[in-house]
Amino acid sequence: MLYNNEMLPKLSLQISPQAINNLLDKLLSLRRIEYLAVDRELKIQETSLNVQEFADIPDEVEKGKDVRNSFPELIGIEELLDDILEQRQPSFQLKSVTRILNDGSYLYLDLYFFGHKEHLNSERLIIFCEDVTDSAVIQQSMIKAANENSIKVDYLASARDYIDKILNSINDILLVTTQAGKIKKVNQSTQLLFGYTESELIGQPISMITADEELLRQVSQLPLELKNESWHQVKVACTTKKGSKLTVAFSCSTIETSIESKHSDNKIIQDFVYVGRDITEEQRTKKRQAAQYAVARIMSESGSLESATPKIMQAICESLGWDIGELWTPVDEKETKFDAEDTCNPVPFLLTVPDSNVEDMPLLLRVGVWRRGSEVGEFVENCQQITLEPGAGLPGIVWNTGYPQWITDLLKDRNFVRSDLAAKAGLRSAFGFPIRASGQVVGVMTFFCREKQPSDEDLLQMMAAVGSQLGQFVKRKYAEKELQEAEASIRFLYEQEKQQSEKLAQQNLALEQAKLELESANQALHRLASVDGLTQIANRRCFDKTLQSEWQRMGRDKQPVSLILIDLDFFKLYNDRYGHQGGDECLKKVALILDINAHRGGDLAARYGGEEFAMILPETDAKGAMQVAESIRSDLNALAIPHENSKVSEFVTASIGVASAVPAADLSVEWLIREADRALYRAKLEGRDRIVCLDSKTEFHGGIGVSDDDCETS
Repeated sequence: MLYNNEMLPKLSLQISPQAINNLLDKLLSLRRIEYLAVDRELKIQETSLNVQEFADIPDEVEKGKDVRNSFPELIGIEELLDDILEQRQPSFQLKSVTRILNDGSYLYLDLYFFGHKEHLNSERLIIFCEDVTDSAVIQQSMIKAANENSIKVDYLASARDYIDKILNSINDILLVTTQAGKIKKVNQSTQLLFGYTESELIGQPISMITADEELLRQVSQLPLELKNESWHQVKVACTTKKGSKLTVAFSCSTIETSIESKHSDNKIIQDFVYVGRDITEEQRTKKRQAAQYAVARIMSESGSLESATPKIMQAICESLGWDIGELWTPVDEKETKFDAEDTCNPVPFLLTVPDSNVEDMPLLLRVGVWRRGSEVGEFVENCQQITLEPGAGLPGIVWNTGYPQWITDLLKDRNFVRSDLAAKAGLRSAFGFPIRASGQVVGVMTFFCREKQPSDEDLLQMMAAVGSQLGQFVKRKYAEKELQEAEASIRFLYEQEKQQSEKLAQQNLALEQAKLELESANQALHRLASVDGLTQIANRRCFDKTLQSEWQRMGRDKQPVSLILIDLDFFKLYNDRYGHQGGDECLKKVALILDINAHRGGDLAARYGGEEFAMILPETDAKGAMQVAESIRSDLNALAIPHENSKVSEFVTASIGVASAVPAADLSVEWLIREADRALYRAKLEGRDRIVCLDSKTEFHGGIGVSDDDCETS
């Protein structure tokens, strides 16, 4: 399968005339064409009459369906199709798409993709399907005509020039080799990419530019169906004339030609065709993204600097394919040592405290290292105790400038102080970036590679961002460490104070006992200040404070405030029947009902005392308070807590008093409580298990099951 702008290689005069005629026959043959129009989502919008004859699944060629269902060859090239729609690429082609017909014969077609946009319509992708099945018959006719042509040589020459122009006009690289791996043909893109001239490549083994020759040959000989499914492209590492490393994605295939001989049967010659695309930058981008993701994941999962730092260096090296990672930090003394091979007692991966004055520290010390493979062991071991001054070596330059740095060739860099050790270890390139926190450099990371790497500005920018993230990580971890130390110091001081207190207690037992009692009372008061110990809702103290505060706030806002008092009916008899433990459990259940109904932010459910409860409802008038009270009563009845000794029901019931008012100068909190208590008293007086509501102007009461609509003016 050929892609956009891919062409056949130039043909030299040594190729047989019959092969040239075969190729020209294919180029000049007439074809039958159908088309489809799809939208940006690849949904079919329009089709020609017989386009389903070209589909892999004809029934899927319907308007509104995904074109990939009927043409699965489009799966995986969505980005290229989007480039055509966005006019970043004018067109695109898929060659030699194969279909197996019902009678077992084959249908071959080519797909052409063009973008189209009208002034008032959205973008459309036009797909032309071209039937090339009959081209073989036409090619044979052209070959016969060409063989009979007396000016065959001139024709071949002009055809060769024409094909050369076509091949040199495509952007993808193309190589044709013999079965022995000797290069027969290259296009201009191949020459530009690898830096060789055509004469330097022709006749040379393909191993001159890639060591993966055998892999390419094996993929080329795979069946077409398998190559379409899994091996339509193979990624191999290549080397340019200058030694630069590239990653190229090749589409591999074979072509066969026959040479006629008067003395023997025709000889079949098989050549290998490789059409490739440089994906080096694409692979670099993926590696950079993988490194950045790995570093972010490590920082989110690690609990300490000591565990995170070596993992970060390892993740960067493994993601980018580099061999050594180092961590440097400013120090003020030379006595600090680091033994890279001391696995029993590893030195912590220290970084300068973010808020310290780094400018006063005269040296950089390597405090962490990660390496891949034993080949670089000598470089690591001989640099264990090295320190650098500002501006010396790669770490010193990064420290001085505060910016990432790149060294393409370590052996030619005069400022690199470890060039001899790097040469012995085979190290060629390096880069470093600062770790910044609180506006200053608190550490430097450097990385080394045994392969020569060109400067990568995108990678440096990404590493600068990683350095800032790592600096924030360092700052956070130091803050956590300081907090832990502060907590330890507080605990230590507490223990000291405790010991001193014990000594003082022996001298003045009465005073210490009073102090202990006061501390105990304070703790108890702190607990009693807000929460009832049994029901775990607000206690009376919290109720009084909240009611006073809400009364004042509602007075300022001229808004109503309501108070609900709830008293469980015949609760003493409940305790006599079920015991105080059963009574406590009942109180807990009732408190939970109140807490659920106090669902607004300012509502407060509290235990008022004994079996009495209260609820404060700011910004709530009498009608709203009655709704809440009825909800409480309904929830209590639904809970159906058994009460055999009750005189009004076989279940636990409650008498509820409701009072509501807008705070004014002639009213007070005490008045509101008295009104709610008066309403509660009336509810008991009228037979219990009911709600009575009072506000500053009107009085409501109701019997069992009373609702706000049943309230009447007294």
